[in-house]
Parts: sequence; C-alpha cells; structure tokens
Amino acid sequence: MAMAAAASVSALLLLLGLAASTWAAEPYYPPTVPELMEKFGLPPGLLPETARRYLLQSDGTFQLFLDDGCVVEAGGYRIGYDIKVSGKVVPGAVTGLGGVRVRVLFAWVPITAVEVAGGEVTVHVGPLTKSFPVVGFKSSPRCIIAGAAAAVDASLPLVESAPVDAALPLVE
Repeated sequence: MAMAAAASVSALLLLLGLAASTWAAEPYYPPTVPELMEKFGLPPGLLPETARRYLLQSDGTFQLFLDDGCVVEAGGYRIGYDIKVSGKVVPGAVTGLGGVRVRVLFAWVPITAVEVAGGEVTVHVGPLTKSFPVVGFKSSPRCIIAGAAAAVDASLPLVESAPVDAALPLVE
C-alpha cells in the first residue's frame, strides 16, 4: 500500500509539473492602455494616443508612460502631458494626478484629479472644478506639440510675462 501511495504522489507531482509548465509557456498579455481605461470606466480621450505603457499596483497607484511629452487641444484648452503621468485610479476616477497640466489664460496649472459620472467628466484643478460632456472624450487626442517642443511649452513659468507695451495702459 505504501508503494501505491508513493505512485499516486508521483503521478500527482508529474501532473502538477505538466500543468505548471503549460501555464508558464502561455504568454501573458496585459491590457492595453485603452482597455485598462475601459476597465476603470474612464473614457480613452483623457489620454493622448502616445500613452502606451504603464505600471499598475494592486492599490491602484500607477505610472503611465508616453512616447514623448505632448500638448493636446481639448474643449478649447491646451493640456500638457509629461513623459510620465502618475496617480491613483479607482473605478470612475483618478486622484493624486501628477504630470498633467492645463493652460488657463497665461498660466499652466496642474490637473489634480478627474472623475467620470453621470455622463460628465469633471476635471479638478486644485480646489476648482470644470465639467465636460463625456461624449467629447470618445477618442484619444493627437499631440499638436510633441517631444522637446511640448516639454518647453508645458514647462513655461506658471505666469508668463506679457510684453512691456501690453502691460502698460494707453495714456494720451
């Protein structure tokens, strides 16, 4: 009987070994960035099409990597993306966002969070929010400025200086 038990254990170990080698041989294809966005209920238009690689931790913290720096035009605003964007993602929201800025008048200000609910995308810029219809975010925008030019454009000082003539009132 001991010999039969040993044979059973050997057969079980052999089957487990075969199963493990079969599992190890199958490649793992992680979700693409658009697939991951869909999984979290976020529209693909929140990110430019150059967003391709990411690291996602089990707690939702992430690092997203673009091919290069990028500035897009969306909803009448210019939005600048660094090569690395980070934050925390949960279904329907991204918080603690870093690496994304929006140009408001003459200033680049950081976007800190994005929420999607009720057919709207709400963008948080510090304590201020602005909502847009989600239908405007169906496809990823193309970079209008990319590479080094985007990095220079998006890294301009928070307040740009106006030409001297424009800053002075006209006095006759």
